[in-house]
Amino acid sequence: MGRHRRLPRSTLILSITCRASPLCRRRRTPPMRRFCHIPRGRQAAAASHYHQPLPPPEWIEPYPDLADPSPYAAAASAPPTPSPWLPRVISLVLRSPPATLAADLRAFCKTFLLRLSPAFVAAALRSPQLAPHPLPSLHFFRSLPNGADLLAHPQSLLSCYVSLLHSFARSRDAVPDAAGQARMLVAELREHGDTVLQHLTPASSASLIRSLAALGLSEELLWAWQAMRLAGVEPSRLTYNCLLDGLVNAGLLDTAINVFDAMSTEDRVRPDVVSYNILIKGYCRAGSTQDAMSRLADMREQAELAPDKVTYLTLMQRHYSEGTFPQCIALFQEMEEKGMGKEIPQHAYVLVIGTLCKDGKPFEGMAVFERMLKRGCPANAAMYTTLIDSMGKFGREKEAMALFERMKASGIELDAVTYSVVVNCLCRFGNMDEALACFRNCSEKGVAVNAIFYTSLIDGFGKAGMVDRAQELFEEMIAKGFVPDSYCYNVMIDALVKAGRIDDACALYKRMEDDGCDQTVYTYTILIDGLFKEHKDEEALKLWDSMIDKGITPTAAAFRVLASGLCLSGKFSRACRILDELAPMGVIPETAHEDMINVLCKAGRFKQACKLADGIVKKGREIPGRVRTMMINALRKAGNTDLAVKLVHSKIGIGYERSGSIKRRVKFQTLFE
Repeated sequence: MGRHRRLPRSTLILSITCRASPLCRRRRTPPMRRFCHIPRGRQAAAASHYHQPLPPPEWIEPYPDLADPSPYAAAASAPPTPSPWLPRVISLVLRSPPATLAADLRAFCKTFLLRLSPAFVAAALRSPQLAPHPLPSLHFFRSLPNGADLLAHPQSLLSCYVSLLHSFARSRDAVPDAAGQARMLVAELREHGDTVLQHLTPASSASLIRSLAALGLSEELLWAWQAMRLAGVEPSRLTYNCLLDGLVNAGLLDTAINVFDAMSTEDRVRPDVVSYNILIKGYCRAGSTQDAMSRLADMREQAELAPDKVTYLTLMQRHYSEGTFPQCIALFQEMEEKGMGKEIPQHAYVLVIGTLCKDGKPFEGMAVFERMLKRGCPANAAMYTTLIDSMGKFGREKEAMALFERMKASGIELDAVTYSVVVNCLCRFGNMDEALACFRNCSEKGVAVNAIFYTSLIDGFGKAGMVDRAQELFEEMIAKGFVPDSYCYNVMIDALVKAGRIDDACALYKRMEDDGCDQTVYTYTILIDGLFKEHKDEEALKLWDSMIDKGITPTAAAFRVLASGLCLSGKFSRACRILDELAPMGVIPETAHEDMINVLCKAGRFKQACKLADGIVKKGREIPGRVRTMMINALRKAGNTDLAVKLVHSKIGIGYERSGSIKRRVKFQTLFE
């Protein structure tokens, strides 16, 4: 038989019954669950030992077999076997309420005659079982029965703080005020001073800086960097990159640039692709897209580094947000040309498909979509929804519905956004029965419908002339608790105006005001147009004045509607006077006079158009030659080519006539003489 290795006393205590514990003699409920059980037949035997003095508590280490090298002789890379006490303590910490954790730990240690060594506490906080739970870890750290022992072991104390900060950084999104808790821990660590900080190592420094960077604590991050340098720790490229990322996330771009420049001067830690990606991200967040592109050029030419998918994705996202679509597409094409097809992330495809659809190129977006599928990259709901919406806007009903059926067959879950786009497309195509059926199907399937669904249906029924059905849906929406916004009110008002129900439209306008919904310039434009068509000119003008009094700035379209109505009513001077009043507001419709002439010619009022043109020239509002061109184009568009040809071969607008010694410009009204 081989020689048996003697087990530590703590291990023997764990494997036998705790006869010496006075807690086991109590018949009442102990302060915590009993950790052992004494059979009934042995209680008398156990009682005979109660008079014996208890041995002193024994220190327990996280890895008790470290002193025995035999397990590592064959496999030096094998991890050490943890103490059997480690999982028991961790389990106790995770299941005990914070209010009783301190008492439970004391009872546990007293029961088994144990003392938790500083190394044991540090190992427990560092363990994979406790690291994902920052709050229980912090309560354990605050509730140690022998917490004073940590002060005598600064290296273990530092490890505890580093582990706690890492735990809060890891779970920062799930823990309320994780940054505040971390800030308090850093303040405590700073109070311990050089006694603890001198034990910083490259690994602990990197972990500390990475955690503070993730939590966005810029001031604490810079302090940790300084403490690391004072401890004589040389930063690695990884540490530099963590510092860069923290500074960029905190919005300290100038400081990050200085750190990046300092890296560039040291051969040992020269910036790599990750360093450039972090700085490019900082430029993009600050809105300095041009500087970000310059860094990309430096990365290729000076550093001789190849951009990776993160580089391209960051820049593509920025160009997409800015609406600079050609640059976004060019970056994607560069990725494809460099043979990165299978490495292109899914979000890059989302961006380029969205870019092409917004740029009016849905079929090119469809081609990218098909290439993506061939490369093995799966599609998602955002891609399908974008393509369906774009095809619908271009009136390609067949392609849009085919994509919708293809999406359903692929097994992708259809959400409210996709259904709202499909309903909108069907309304745009005039398939109101199918749109309504799709809407009702959403409710049956439990898809959360919203006001956007109702607005699309109201707009569709209104444009189809089914105003009563649109009103029913409007009232149904309100009854179900959805609050209509300005756009929804405008859609309903527009439907009533186009149906000739101007009184109902004005009543809805007043209801809109009573409900506290903001009236927009489009609300007034729709109503003013409807009032003029019903020959209610004074009411239209009152509504215009009300819009101005409320501080709503008119648009060129709003003035076009007003001017058209006034011109058709023969009130040219009133329209020109209102046009002059708009200039101080910064509203200068460049085509205002042309629009006024066009509307008169379109209505067949050529003499009135010529009279208006003469007034424009007389007051110097436009160059005579430009007014002449306006009249020629307006007459041609109105189908009166004879007058247009006559004007072309005349001196009207460009010539003069003499009456004795007086020289006068030839008027447009002479066209009818």
